[in-house]
Amino acid sequence: MNQEERYLFDLNGYLVIEDVLTEEEVALANQAIDQNQDKMRIRPPDQKLDGGSAHLAGDRGRGEMSLLNLDSPWCNPFHHMLAHPKIMPYLNEILGKGFRMDHQTFLLSMDKGAEGFIFHGSSGPGFDPNQYYIFRDGRMHNGLTVVGFQLTDVNPGDGGLIVIPGSHKSNIACPDSIRRYEKHQDQIRQVTSKAGSVVIFTEAVTHGTLPWTADHPRRSILTRYTAGNMAYVPAYPIPEWADERQRRVMEPPYHSRLNRPSLDK
Repeated sequence: MNQEERYLFDLNGYLVIEDVLTEEEVALANQAIDQNQDKMRIRPPDQKLDGGSAHLAGDRGRGEMSLLNLDSPWCNPFHHMLAHPKIMPYLNEILGKGFRMDHQTFLLSMDKGAEGFIFHGSSGPGFDPNQYYIFRDGRMHNGLTVVGFQLTDVNPGDGGLIVIPGSHKSNIACPDSIRRYEKHQDQIRQVTSKAGSVVIFTEAVTHGTLPWTADHPRRSILTRYTAGNMAYVPAYPIPEWADERQRRVMEPPYHSRLNRPSLDK
């Protein structure tokens, strides 16, 4: 993570890293999803995420699919993403060495017309011990942090992830009119990216989703990580398929002083 990237993450609460996956890796991951469409869960109408906002409403729910336990070889692209060498230096900087996977890897899919998601995040007031951003003694400290591998392009106007840059340092709760995307849209940024890119953001930044308008689907592979001594959800048993790299990021929570394993890259 170079100085420009550190500055931009501290400034905005998110970062786009280009060309993490090769074209072949993107194609293999998309093929795996195509071959397992029967495992896709479409969010039903009684579980809407738009918060009642007409600006975020859609005519269908988003799709979700658990990925790490797919049959071989379809699971392989997602196992590799879990401890991808190009991402490890970023997470070491953002979360500290010995960080861990907190939420299992899943696909977030949106077809044209899929609803948005009302703004959420843990920016002020008060302190959320699981979702936070602090800068002290020359380094950043984060709680839950999302890594999103993009398998399709997200172009201006397509919809998808939106953030309020800098809100991870806000001391005031986000007003409902902004959370519902009803006012001050000029302060809100759609995060665009190309297939093969990775978007990393702290859960402390106020973020949401715009309805998807593109003819092609949105496909984001999301994993949430946190500091090695923390947990938001109960730790998962380390599966037999995990190699040494993957085992290191799937360790249960305990402090780095206790010889916690880590990855430099």
